Amino acid sequence: MSVNAFAQDKPTAPTTVTVTEQPKNVVERAVEEAKERGEKVVGACLVDCRDDANSQGAGETGRVVDLPKPEYPPIARAAHATGTVEVQVLVDFDGNVVAAASISGHPLLQGAAVSAARKARFTPLTYNGEPVKMVGVIQYNFVIQ
Repeated sequence: MSVNAFAQDKPTAPTTVTVTEQPKNVVERAVEEAKERGEKVVGACLVDCRDDANSQGAGETGRVVDLPKPEYPPIARAAHATGTVEVQVLVDFDGNVVAAASISGHPLLQGAAVSAARKARFTPLTYNGEPVKMVGVIQYNFVIQ
């Protein structure tokens, strides 16, 4: 059996490429909901911030009050999974993490990092004297010792 392919004689309509929007993670949805309620949400450096990055004058960056270390998952240890996991968090007016989602890192380590991030606490953030919610990223480094 043979198959023959022929070029088309008439021009075709331009191909339209549709870009599908990536699904939003729990933090992005929580930020959207907060903004819909009229709450102010700002991006903030949460961990390992340099002093010059914090001197913006208008606000005070939330400082770490408690940053629990994640448990190393036994399955990740057995698989020798290592590396950095980044967790995006939304912190409420009182400094509590209200939403957390992993945005990068080894899949076997992400759950432990997200669980630890949910327990983190920060000092409340103010912007122009008003309390605001803050969104930022926490990095967890997993190393087998």
